Amino acid sequence: MLGRRFHHVWLRDNCLCGDCREAGSFQKTVDLGQISGAGAVRRVEVSDEVLYLEWDEVPEHSSTFPIEWLLAHAYDPPGEEDGESVELWDAKDWELSPPRWHRLDDADPGGGEWADDLARYGFVLLDGVSEASLDKFAARIGPIFETEFGHVTVVQSSPDATDLALSGAELSVHTDFSPHMHTPPLLQFMLCVEHDATGGDSILVDGFKAAEDLRRESPDKFGRLVRIPINFQQFYADREFFHQRQRPILEVDPSGSVSGVFFAHSHAANWRLPPDEVTEYYDAYHAFFDYLKDPARQFRLRLGAGQCIALQNGRLLHGRTAYDPRSGGRTLITEFVAWEYFSARRRFHRQRRWYADPREAGQHVRG
Repeated sequence: MLGRRFHHVWLRDNCLCGDCREAGSFQKTVDLGQISGAGAVRRVEVSDEVLYLEWDEVPEHSSTFPIEWLLAHAYDPPGEEDGESVELWDAKDWELSPPRWHRLDDADPGGGEWADDLARYGFVLLDGVSEASLDKFAARIGPIFETEFGHVTVVQSSPDATDLALSGAELSVHTDFSPHMHTPPLLQFMLCVEHDATGGDSILVDGFKAAEDLRRESPDKFGRLVRIPINFQQFYADREFFHQRQRPILEVDPSGSVSGVFFAHSHAANWRLPPDEVTEYYDAYHAFFDYLKDPARQFRLRLGAGQCIALQNGRLLHGRTAYDPRSGGRTLITEFVAWEYFSARRRFHRQRRWYADPREAGQHVRG
């Protein structure tokens, strides 16, 4: 099995058969603590398709694992779950081969090419989208994530705007909500309803790529952004909310890989830093901010009516160039679904062959 090792006790604990799993939810029902000598093997057979084990237990028990399942769940060394892959990128990566557009009419909420692109690059471009079709599509992925603006947010310039997003001002790249609120990681849809104004191009930056570059070039600065939390805030005079949250800008998973980027310069204020690290932290913060502002990292595109960007908020940062509201209208509609629902929906359709029926998934096929 391509050099992977699987401990006997792990295999016994993860038996796929219907006697060890509840059929409807695939929840584990076996308790190894109640089995004397659990993990002792009497016989092993391996083919190109399955691993079969007979356990030295009373009563007798056997387990069958599809090789494909084992490779997807390998831990020594870790495997890629069902062929999952993430590709980091800079703007230059799209010069020769621009990202492809996907028709929303052809997209399956359960997965497919649009979802593969989103998982791989952190964003995907959708065309032929209306507010009604987006609402229906997003709801089929999972429950719509509501904000103080409701289940959709309309971003449209206003002469008396009380928020930068509602003016024609340039917006530096940022992640929405997660810096100043305790929100789950979000799948964000940004639909262009109209765009006749001069300027207002959308900007995307791969935050994972910028963070990994900072780690490689300045590991001490990277470490500070992972270790030290700062304060983010959002003040809404008209809605009478004043959000505040302390969190680090960068997050890493147990393996040390970058798993989250939470950044909004306009919301970063009133930091309570360790006194001995104030200067060093500012150096790290602005080094990372310079990465995000670097044109070589920024993929820019002008959205037209009916075009939509779906992005992984918490990896992708987005912004816009300045535009003149007097030159024409620019209206975007934003909608959110918890990223966990996108991942779970996609995982279900990609792996249901292993879990839909435990008895069938763990059936031993012998020639």
